[in-house]
Amino acid sequence: MSQNEPRRPLSTANGAPLFHDMARYVLVVYDAESIDAFECQSIDELLGRIDPQRINWVTIRDVHDEKEIGQLLDLFHIDPFVLVEILDEGRMQFDTEYENCLYLEYTVPHLHPERQLLEQTSGSFVLGSNFLILYEHQVRGLFSRTRRRLINHQTKAQQHGPDYLLYLLLRAVVVEHYQLSFKHLTLRLEELEDHVLTGRGREEVYRDILFMREEIKPWNEPLLELEEFLEFVKDAESKFISDEEGKVFTKSLYREIESLLTYYDRLRAYLTEIMSLHMAAVERNTSRVNQLLTVIATIFLPITFIASIYGMNFEYMPELEHPWGYPAVLLLMLIVALSLLIFMRRRRWF
Repeated sequence: MSQNEPRRPLSTANGAPLFHDMARYVLVVYDAESIDAFECQSIDELLGRIDPQRINWVTIRDVHDEKEIGQLLDLFHIDPFVLVEILDEGRMQFDTEYENCLYLEYTVPHLHPERQLLEQTSGSFVLGSNFLILYEHQVRGLFSRTRRRLINHQTKAQQHGPDYLLYLLLRAVVVEHYQLSFKHLTLRLEELEDHVLTGRGREEVYRDILFMREEIKPWNEPLLELEEFLEFVKDAESKFISDEEGKVFTKSLYREIESLLTYYDRLRAYLTEIMSLHMAAVERNTSRVNQLLTVIATIFLPITFIASIYGMNFEYMPELEHPWGYPAVLLLMLIVALSLLIFMRRRRWF
């Protein structure tokens, strides 16, 4: 089907319209003239629909069967070591170039719709001469928008190889998910700042700041690793990424990543400012407490002095036998205390 002909609706392997992007096996097969998409129910169905004469974008989600993934890798003659790396969620290494493929891992912040917290979503790409395998450890549908745009002929992917498709997917990771997540973190920091300004240095506010720090902290390293991958593309002359697409990688994506790294630094600086506001609030609280204690001590100092004088056990103290001596001394203490309070109040010491 040429692009000038009426477009037929793409369907799954069962003939149903391809409305969602959450199936465990998804295959998009395309060339310059046509494009087809399938949601497959099994690995055998997926393998049967792969077309070696066209570009195959294979998506596998949350599949941990080594045999099934091994069958797919064998079909494309991929090094068996890739299977170990795909299934290892510990992220052994970020990128590796093998004889028949380029292996690349990714880590993406995903905003949980109910909890409104960022969760870590990871996976890997396996790029070959006529295929791109996308493995997702969690079923998130992170690349659904890119898939829809590809199916609806809204990209230039059909005029390029699978390396351009990898560029589109990485750009989706960087531009869509990281930017959205960083904007969410900015809003969270603004709310936290308001909480700090009204929290008066309470302990729970400090715990909220530490929680926010742990939410921001993990997203610097994946961006740095992606930046290192772009340096690899630029310097190593990978045989799976053409010179033309390599320029797109190193120019467009590099600029986006640098922008996100700068954004990340701003988030950390913002968090540092919030921490400084909290510490200033704690110091103000401490200062108020010390001020109150100073006022109390200042008031009781002369009163204690008077009481200590009349607490001495000398025999000839005329006030001791005076009938109004006790109330007179109490009145004197009260006058001294009130005088000090009025004096400090006029000085605005409290």
